[in-house]
Amino acid sequence: MLGKADVRDIVAGELGVDPDSIGYEDDLVSLGMHSMMLMQLAARWRKQGHEVRSSELALQPTVAAWAELLGSPAEREEPVAVPAAAPETDEFALATMQHAYWVGRRQDQRLGGVAAHLYVEFDGRGAQADRMRRAVERLVRRHDQLRVQFTDSGTQRVLPEPLRPVFHLVDLTAEFDGGRMELERIRQEKSHQRMDVEAGQVIDITLTLLPDGGHRVHVDVDMLAGDALSYRRILDDLATLYETDADATDSIGYTFREYLSAKERNAPDNSAAKAWWENRIRQLPDIPSLPVLPENERRDPARSIRLHHWFSPEAKAQLNKVAHGNGVTPAVALATVFSEAIARWSAQQRFLLNVPLFDREPLHDDVERVVGDFTNSVLVDVDAREPESMVARAKRLQRELHTCAAHSTYEGLDVLRDLGRLRGAPVTPSVVFTSGLDLGELFSDRVTRIFGEPVWILSQGPQVDLDAQVVELAGGLMVNWDVRRDAMPAGVVEAMFAEFRQLLLTLVDTDADWQAPLSIALPETQRAVRNSVNDTRKDLGDRNLHDAFFARAAQHPERAALRWRDGGSCSYGELSAQALAVGRALADAGVRPGDTVAVVVPKGHRQIPAVLGVLASGATYVPIGTGQPQARRDRILARAGARVAIVDDTVEMPADVTAIRLTDAMTGPRLDRAHGGAPDAQAYVLFTSGSTGEPKGVEVGHRAAANTIDALATHFGLGADDRLIGLSSLEFDLSVFDIFCPLSLGGALVCVDADTERDAAAWAALIADTGVSVLNCAPGLIGMLLDTATAEQLRSLRVVITGGDRVKTELARRFRAQVPGLRFAGLGGTTETAIHSTVCEVTDAFPPEWDAVPYGTPLANVRLRVVNERGEDCPDWVVGELWIGGTSVADGYRGDPERTAQRFVEIDGVRWYRTGDMARYLPDGTVDFLGRADHQVKIRGYRVELGEVESALTGLPQVREAVALVTDSGRLVAAVTGGADVDFGPALRELLPAHMIPEAVEVLDTIPLTGNGKVDRAAIRRVIDADALAARTAYVAPENEVEAAVEYIAAQILGVEQVGVETDFFEIGGNSILATTLTAKVRGLLAVEKFGVTEVFEGRTVRRICAGLLAGEAEAGRLAQVSRILLELAEVRVPEPVPAR
Repeated sequence: MLGKADVRDIVAGELGVDPDSIGYEDDLVSLGMHSMMLMQLAARWRKQGHEVRSSELALQPTVAAWAELLGSPAEREEPVAVPAAAPETDEFALATMQHAYWVGRRQDQRLGGVAAHLYVEFDGRGAQADRMRRAVERLVRRHDQLRVQFTDSGTQRVLPEPLRPVFHLVDLTAEFDGGRMELERIRQEKSHQRMDVEAGQVIDITLTLLPDGGHRVHVDVDMLAGDALSYRRILDDLATLYETDADATDSIGYTFREYLSAKERNAPDNSAAKAWWENRIRQLPDIPSLPVLPENERRDPARSIRLHHWFSPEAKAQLNKVAHGNGVTPAVALATVFSEAIARWSAQQRFLLNVPLFDREPLHDDVERVVGDFTNSVLVDVDAREPESMVARAKRLQRELHTCAAHSTYEGLDVLRDLGRLRGAPVTPSVVFTSGLDLGELFSDRVTRIFGEPVWILSQGPQVDLDAQVVELAGGLMVNWDVRRDAMPAGVVEAMFAEFRQLLLTLVDTDADWQAPLSIALPETQRAVRNSVNDTRKDLGDRNLHDAFFARAAQHPERAALRWRDGGSCSYGELSAQALAVGRALADAGVRPGDTVAVVVPKGHRQIPAVLGVLASGATYVPIGTGQPQARRDRILARAGARVAIVDDTVEMPADVTAIRLTDAMTGPRLDRAHGGAPDAQAYVLFTSGSTGEPKGVEVGHRAAANTIDALATHFGLGADDRLIGLSSLEFDLSVFDIFCPLSLGGALVCVDADTERDAAAWAALIADTGVSVLNCAPGLIGMLLDTATAEQLRSLRVVITGGDRVKTELARRFRAQVPGLRFAGLGGTTETAIHSTVCEVTDAFPPEWDAVPYGTPLANVRLRVVNERGEDCPDWVVGELWIGGTSVADGYRGDPERTAQRFVEIDGVRWYRTGDMARYLPDGTVDFLGRADHQVKIRGYRVELGEVESALTGLPQVREAVALVTDSGRLVAAVTGGADVDFGPALRELLPAHMIPEAVEVLDTIPLTGNGKVDRAAIRRVIDADALAARTAYVAPENEVEAAVEYIAAQILGVEQVGVETDFFEIGGNSILATTLTAKVRGLLAVEKFGVTEVFEGRTVRRICAGLLAGEAEAGRLAQVSRILLELAEVRVPEPVPAR
C-alpha cells in the first residue's frame, strides 16, 4: 500500500527533483510531468498490482490524488501469454487500428486508396550494399511483424519470410547529373506506394549509391506493421545490425500476436467507458468543416504534400518552460494552436479532433522492444466558439483530452462507428493530430551517424486529409502537416500552415503573453483584396425614392411612364396627377408623414399611382397581395400599424381600417406637390414569412432603396430610353427596382396584370410589343420565359438582372445564346438590404465548371463580410455567415426590437445585417452564395419561412406536429403527425398564400429525429420520396438455400430479425468491422475458401453476394447442401426453389 510520501518519492525520482520541493496538491504537469513519465509510472504500478492507467493519472495530476488512487492495490493474476502456433499457418485478428488501416487502404473507401505508411530518406556517405542487405535480412528475421501477411478476410499471419523482396539496390554512381531525375522518380514512387501487404511486404528499404561515395537510404514502413514507436525501434535495430554486421545478441521473448491475445484475456471491463460515451454521443459535434474539395474534383486524390517547420532547441526549451509554468503539457499547447488553426478555417468552431494515443500495456518485460501497432485513438471535443486566452483554451483542451483518455478503453474507432449508426452515414475523422513529444528523438544519433541526415519525410494515412504531427528532432521540435495535395483549393493549406506557424512562433517568443486572446489573423493578402473590393464609396446623391419621378414628370410630362398590354399607356404627367390625387385622398383621410398605408390592389398598372401616392403623402407603403388569406392580411395590417388602405373596388377591410377606393382617389383633388421628407424616413415595409408563424415586416428607408437603384442604373448604364417589364409581385422587393428605376430615369415601366402574371407567353408578347430592354426578376421566371419565348420576341432586351434565388449558370448561357450581346448578371441581396447588394456578370470568360452564379462583388456604398461563429472574417473558401453593410441596410423589423437587435449590428460605425445566408469569399474577392443557414428558403423567388408553414399546418384540426422542407429538386413539401383525414390543400389555402402551400404533405406516425435530437429533415425527404424508399428498403425474401443462409448470417451479425436479399448491408447498420465478421462467418459456416471482404464491399446485398458465391462454386450443388444443413440446425425455414426466370 502506497502512502502520499511514498508516491511523492517515486514522482520526485521520475522528475529528478528533491521530494521536499513537491507539495501533495501541486500540479505535477506544471513541474514537468509529461505523457511518457505517466506511462512509465502506470506500468510500474500495474506491475505492483495496482489497476491504474496513465490516462487516470493525467486526469488528476497531484500526489494526493495518486495516493488515493493507489491506496488499495487490487489482487490480480499476472497476464499469461498464449503460446504461438506455427507462424506460417496461424492467422490472428487485426488490432483495432490495423483494421481501420486495412479497410481504409481499399480503393472503394471514402478517401481510400492510400496506405498508412511513413517514408524517409537519409543522405550520407560510404554505405556498403552487401552489408546493408544482410542488415535488412536480419532485421526482418528479428521482428515477426516485418514479415506479416494480411489476408483478404481481415486477419494476419506471420510468414517465415516475405513473399516479395524488401531490399533494393540502385546504382547511380555513373550518372552524370548525380542521378537527380532517378532519385526524384524513386521518391515519387515509394513515397506514395501501397506495398503488397497481402504478400507480406510491409517494409521497403532501398539503398541508392551516388557518385563520389555518397548514398541515399530510402525507408518505407507500412503502419499496418508498426506504429511510430515501432518505427524508431526498426531504424535503431537496422542501424545496430548494420554497424555490427552480425545477428542481434538479445533475442525478443515476446511477439505482437502474443500481446494481442494477452491484452484480450486481460482486457478491463469497458462497460463504464462505453456508457460514458453513449451518454455524450448525441451531443458530440461533427468533424471539422474545412473547405475540402469533393473527391471527384481532385486531380490526383492519392498524392500528398508535406508542410513543416523546425523549432530550435531554444524555442523548444521556451515552449516547455511557458507551458509547464501555465499547467499544461507542451503537447497540449501545440494541440491548442493546431486546433485554433483548424477552427479558423472551419465553418464551425466546435468540432471533433482525432488524437492517436500510444497505448502499450506492460504485459511483458520485452513489450517495449516489440514491433507492432499498439495505438488507440480518442475523439476530442474541441470548442473554440468563444474568444479565450491561450492558457484558458489549453487548460480546457487538456481537461477534455484527459477525460476522454480516461474512457479510452472504449476506443475512438468504436465511438466513430456508433456515431455513424446514429447519424445514418459513416463519420470519417479526416483531421488528425499526433504528438510524438516525450518519445525521444525521431532518429537516434546512431541512425543519423550511420545512414546520414534525414532529407525528406512524408507520411500518408487512409481516410485522412490533414495529418499533423509534432516530433523531437535534432534537439528541437519538428512540426509536420501531411496533406492530400488536392484536398483543398489552391493556397488554402499553405495559408493555414503559415498562420499556424506564425502563432507558434509568437507563443514561443520570450515576450509572449499567454493570457492574451488566442487568435489567428486573416492572411494579409486576403485582407488587402477584401479592403479593395469593399472600397465602394461613391456619391450617388441623397434622395427620396420618389423625388426623381416627380422631377421627371415636371420636366417631360409627355413621355410615356407606363405601358401595358393592348397598347395601354400612361404619361409621366398623367401618372403624376393620379399619384398626387391619391396623396390628397390619404391626407384628407388623416394620413400624416410617417404613417403606414396598406396598398391592396391587384397586380397591374393601377398599383403604380397607389404606391407613388402613398409616398407623395409622406407615408410609408405596405403592399399586401389581394390573394392573401384574410387572416394573414389582417395580421399584417395590425403589425404594420396601418389604419388606412388603398384598395381595389372588390377588397374588403377590417372595421378599424379606413379603405380608400383607388378608382375614386385617382380622380379627386390633388396635392400641390409631393412630400419631400428626409431620405432616412421609411419608404416601405415589406412583410416576409416569419419563423414564429407571424409575418415579419422589414422597414426600408428612402436612402437605402434609392442607393441600390442608382448603383445598378449606373453600373448598367440605364437611362431614359430603357423600358423595364415588371414581372414581380408588389410584395416582392424586386418590384421596388421595377417601379423606381425606370421612373427615376425617365424610362418606362411595362406592367403585367393579374390575369397574365404567370403566363410566360403573354410576357414574351408584351416584351416584343413594347420593346422592353431591361428584365429584372427571379431566375424561375426567366426559365419560364426562355421555355416559351422565341429569340425574335426577346431581341429588344439588352440587360437581364436576376436575383432572389440561386441563379444557375445554364440559365445565363441559354439567354445569352438567344440574345447576342446581352448583359446578364446574377444579383445577391435580401429584403433587409434594399433589394440587391451584389452583382456578378456572366461573360464569355465565366468559368464553365461553375454551376451557379456567385453573389459577386458589392454595389456602390455596400460592404460584405463572411463571418464565423466568433464574429471573425472567414479566410478564403471558408464557409461563414454573410453580413451586408453600408447605405442600403434596412432600419429593422416593424414592432420587433428583439429580432432587430439580433440581426442588425453596428461595428466601428458601420451598420451590418446578418443575413443568415451561408457564403464564402473566393481569392479574387468574389462572394459565393451557398444557401440558407436556417430554415428560411426561397421558393420561386419568394422567401418562405418554413416555420410559418409549419405553424399553419399545426393549426389544422388533428395535426400534432409538422415539418416543412425543400427537396433537392426545389419542391416545398411537409410531413405531419396526425391529420390523416385532413384535406390539406383547401385547408391551407385559407391560411397561406399559394407559394407557401406544400406540394405534398406526408402523414407519418412519428417525426424522425437526428442523433442530437433535432428533426431529421434528410430522413423526411427520403420518406416523402416513396418510390425510392420502397426500392431501397422493401423486404425481398430469399429464393434459394444459399440466399437464406447468408441472409440468416447477416441478420445475426446486425442483430435484426431479417435483412432482405436486396437490402444494402451498409445502409442498415453494416460497417467495415461487421463486413469482416460476415466474411469470416460465411467462410466458416458455409465452408467457402475463396471469399473475402472485397466481395461484401462490392456486392453490398445478400443477392449479389450469393450470386458471386455460386458463380465461383467449384462443385455444383455443394454450397446449397451446406446452406440447407445450416438452416436446419438454426431452425430457419428453407425456401422453396424458385423456377428459373
